[in-house]
Amino acid sequence: MIKVDIMDPVFNRAYTNAHRALPVETLERPSQYGQRWREAYRCRYHPKIEEGRTYMIFDHDEDYTWFMMRWA
Repeated sequence: MIKVDIMDPVFNRAYTNAHRALPVETLERPSQYGQRWREAYRCRYHPKIEEGRTYMIFDHDEDYTWFMMRWA
């Protein structure tokens, strides 16, 4: 399991590139888009409200490696 802060500069660049690459479907709600995004890249959000940060968790190391190689 890999836990990455979204505000990490290298990961943030990969994260925004991945968001630009996955188009929004017609009449899709934001929650549907978020679910489809997490399924496509095999990760999940983990907000830390008390710290004011958001983390992405990749359950498998190879999913994180693939994500970074593809989008960073």
